[in-house]
Amino acid sequence: MKSKVMERCKETRLAVCLLLFLTLSVDLGFAFGQNNDAEFTFLLPPGATECFFQTATKNSSMEVEYQVIAGSGLDVGFTLISPHGYRLVSDFRKSDGIHTVDPTEEGDYRICFDNSFSRVSEKMVYVEVIVDGSEEDDDEDWAALAEPEDSLEYKLEDIRDTMDAVHKNLERSRQLQTTLRAFEARDRYLLEDNLWRVSFWSSVSLLVMVSVALTQIYTLRRLFSDKHRVCT
Repeated sequence: MKSKVMERCKETRLAVCLLLFLTLSVDLGFAFGQNNDAEFTFLLPPGATECFFQTATKNSSMEVEYQVIAGSGLDVGFTLISPHGYRLVSDFRKSDGIHTVDPTEEGDYRICFDNSFSRVSEKMVYVEVIVDGSEEDDDEDWAALAEPEDSLEYKLEDIRDTMDAVHKNLERSRQLQTTLRAFEARDRYLLEDNLWRVSFWSSVSLLVMVSVALTQIYTLRRLFSDKHRVCT
């Protein structure tokens, strides 16, 4: 009889552990799923200016990175404007840049790219925006996951630190891989553009050399071919 009671207790504890684990996993998924980060690639037409908006909360941090991966000159103008209309960052004709706003204000930040100085060539621009929430929000999210002290004495703080570290490392790895892919795309564009130029001017040089050779042969044949007859 005691053995059956012990087995039922073990099964109950196992079921409770499994339920708590599933609940914590779902809550962590919702907590980490609220991601305000954004990354995209767009074409900036010649002589045009494009602006994008990024929402940020108060006392958080925001990092904006951009790279021009295709287009003549590989340069573009960049401007970052605060929700109150103040110009925080201004770059003129740069190929890439990384700018951080810490702490941020509550509202929509305006991120603008300018190609008005180019009247012919369009630019392909890669943009990545990383928004980190404030520590107070994180504490509130984790506090909502707190269980009573008698719930199998789980150390929520240890789980929180471990999950935060794993999440940050994964996010940083993804960002680095995305940045490396953008650099690779820009390098590939440069290689293809240089290959086209080398091939074009090599063909022009070859055509000129063949034309000069044919002209020289024709001229020499004209010099040594005397068609006038001498009467004796």
